[in-house]
Amino acid sequence: MNNVTPFPPRRPRPTARPGLVPLSVEWNEGRGLYLVACDRCCEAATTYRLEDADEWAETHRCDPELAALLATVLDQVAA
Repeated sequence: MNNVTPFPPRRPRPTARPGLVPLSVEWNEGRGLYLVACDRCCEAATTYRLEDADEWAETHRCDPELAALLATVLDQVAA
């Protein structure tokens, strides 16, 4: 008989986020931090752990008014 321990279930990732927003996660070697940034509203966060960066990216929601203002100023289409 084998002692098999199943992995805990992972949180389901959203498959269809309204207005899918491009986010970037980058490692800053000099500061030892992950930087997460939203291309639509320019909001950003820094964290020491990749899991925290992933969590921020999954839960981030753009401010629609700010995104529309930035799109107007930058001559882009607001989603």
